[in-house]
Amino acid sequence: MTAHIGVLELLIRGAAAGGFVLLAGGVIGSGRSPARVTGALFSTAAAAHVLTQSPTAFEGLGAARGPVWVLSVMGAGLFWAFAMELFGDHARLSPLRLVPSTLLLAIGVAATLSPPTAARLIWLSHNLVGAGLMLHLLLTVWTGWRGDLVEARRRLRGPLLGVAALYALVVVGVQSAELFSRPAHELSMLAAVSLLIISFASGAVFLRADPQLFGTARVSGREPRVTAPDQVLLARLRAALDGEELWRREGLTIGALAASLGAPEHHLRRLINEGLGYRNFTAFINERRVEAAKQMLSDPSKARTTIATVAYEVGFSSLGPFNRAFRAGAGRTPTAWRRTAQAGWSIPEAG
Repeated sequence: MTAHIGVLELLIRGAAAGGFVLLAGGVIGSGRSPARVTGALFSTAAAAHVLTQSPTAFEGLGAARGPVWVLSVMGAGLFWAFAMELFGDHARLSPLRLVPSTLLLAIGVAATLSPPTAARLIWLSHNLVGAGLMLHLLLTVWTGWRGDLVEARRRLRGPLLGVAALYALVVVGVQSAELFSRPAHELSMLAAVSLLIISFASGAVFLRADPQLFGTARVSGREPRVTAPDQVLLARLRAALDGEELWRREGLTIGALAASLGAPEHHLRRLINEGLGYRNFTAFINERRVEAAKQMLSDPSKARTTIATVAYEVGFSSLGPFNRAFRAGAGRTPTAWRRTAQAGWSIPEAG
């Protein structure tokens, strides 16, 4: 009976690994956006994880065990990178996104080269880093939900990524406990079935013909594509932003903006996303804030206005988010922008 269960588990793991490999090929085969690249890497790492969690399956890989082990060890970091890119709308993949997965690999290599006692502690640190990444991911998924304008991603945030991150946290907990007690072989079949379900669910979501899901940030200069019924709402939106400058309100949310316009939130969300081409409400508002900040920083009459004051006047609550948004929108820091503008001024440099 035990032998039959072992064979069944291998078959389930093989199907799950195959599902993740097919997912990797399907995701990367449709483009090379940062979300697709990291998605393919994570899917491959997930397939590797399926196999490394079964000693029988892992031993049967032969010469491929090394690369499979490497990918498996990097898995939590690659999952984090994929989620950050999927919800971040970045135009290009930053090498910094791969730092956590590289760190996890370094910790794993150190653990394999260490004596057993030290190795247990090093593997524990590996698990804790992975858990930290998953907690950060869950926080990011939760806090970014309201501002996400892409309906496909809004529906995805909770169920699939939440389940996947929860699975990863459970695995971290079980593996950490195993370091100081006996292996939890009785959970192996449950893990195999869970991974099979996740692989098929992931394929159903990510392999759909939905270009919105893996899109990138709005291309500057894109012409609005607003339908006739939305023209009235667009006019009210422009009046509120250009005339009343509601974007200067600290903490402005799409719900608050919709209430000011007297429009349903889902209607406004669709207009900004599908009509104006923005994928994130914060990016939509910050574009206006950064433009206003650039004008203030280039104005000789405001040469002595501090960077912090500029940030607060255009609607940011603190310097950190302002600096990040400004650098993303202007390609340089606020200080560097002002310094360039000062080259043409005839007044002393601001203190």
